[in-house]
Amino acid sequence: MPVLILIGALAALRAPLLRPAMSHSVGRSRPLTMLREEYDLIILGGGPVGVTAAVRAAALGHSAILVDATPRTQFQFTGPTGLFSKALRDAALRIDVGVLRSMGLGDAAIWSQVRELIDSILMKAGSNNARALAQSRVPHLRGVASLAPPDGTSDGSVLVDVCFTCGTSDRGDASPPARTTRVRGRQALVATGSSAVRLDAVAELYRQSVAGHIRCFDSDSIKALAFLPRSAVIVGGGIIAVEFARIFAALGARVTMVVRASDLASSLRRVGIDAAVAFALQGELQAAGVRILFDSQISGWEVAPPKIAVGGRRPALPLRVDVVHSTTGRAAGRRPLDADLVFTATGRRANTGGVNDEVGLRAAGARLAKNGDLIVDACLRAAEGVYAAGDVIGSPQLASTGLAQAESAINAMFQPQLAVPATLRNWGAAVPAQAITGAETVTDAETVTDAETVTDA
Repeated sequence: MPVLILIGALAALRAPLLRPAMSHSVGRSRPLTMLREEYDLIILGGGPVGVTAAVRAAALGHSAILVDATPRTQFQFTGPTGLFSKALRDAALRIDVGVLRSMGLGDAAIWSQVRELIDSILMKAGSNNARALAQSRVPHLRGVASLAPPDGTSDGSVLVDVCFTCGTSDRGDASPPARTTRVRGRQALVATGSSAVRLDAVAELYRQSVAGHIRCFDSDSIKALAFLPRSAVIVGGGIIAVEFARIFAALGARVTMVVRASDLASSLRRVGIDAAVAFALQGELQAAGVRILFDSQISGWEVAPPKIAVGGRRPALPLRVDVVHSTTGRAAGRRPLDADLVFTATGRRANTGGVNDEVGLRAAGARLAKNGDLIVDACLRAAEGVYAAGDVIGSPQLASTGLAQAESAINAMFQPQLAVPATLRNWGAAVPAQAITGAETVTDAETVTDAETVTDA
């Protein structure tokens, strides 16, 4: 989610670095003991939408528990995409790559500074959000949550199974035995977010190391970027593509955007961005030196040949991507692009559990759209006792709207007199222009602050 702004995180740059809150582990030999027999609200998802909902519910005097599936190799409570992009943008604004290069600093040394600044922001933001949960007396479990079928003993309660070992094996070996617990609540909020859709034309490149680095990323995997690119190809014309084009240009890279549409206004219309704002943004990008290829798409890639025939010189850039017309599929005068990095922002897909119903939504009576989005009513209710907010319910998939949806869902549950019914189209139309242009929108929930962790780790 692209807009996640942090006042407290920026203050961290002038203070000693804080380690992220450590989880209080529950020993393997003893079962997990829940703090309550039943909660008023169980929240599936530890991103900004989930944290906002938890704090809001607690402020209204209701008991809540949050289940967060963030991998243990990542900072908790920092969201999948939005905060990293803002941290990278802040680093790009604070560190003048051109000046440092003119002073003789190598790219590896410069990137080390950039990465240190990014990590300090992520650590501070995660700590702030964890602290907010603790201050609101909201415990959290670190694991994978799924809605469970009724057990025959509950009177309309929502049951959620939490697996603490699911998805923890990253070496390709057998998964460890599942360790789970069950949480009972009066209601549940699904805020499981979304995942980047990868581009088939470069499917293998996402996993392949070229010249010592992975060089193809989507809006989730970009957090693993380990070098300073001198040239970047950005595939897509939406909000995320625009944001990263601006970021890499600020980091001194030569940036080319490959956009299927004939202009940015067409790409940005789906999230309610006014055409005038889109065209102004298009002009800003071009003024910043970003080259935009419209009516174009990537058709393939190759590792640049080890030597160029004329003069026997090595190529300056390791990747070469083929570009064709987005309608005809022909080159039509478009030349291949050489680059250090390929970044694809070709959409996001709601995390609703896929065909195996891993989140248990269909079993709970919820319905999914053809594209996988969770269908909700005007009050953000997906099924009896189950509400949803954020990317999981579809477009516009922005943090600004996700936070508003979280507040509205909590009101619909606990203060129905304050709930204002709205269609998803209304949410899209409410997208602020600053979500695109780089102006910052700050809400208390975005840096909502080391929580006591009830977790089997």
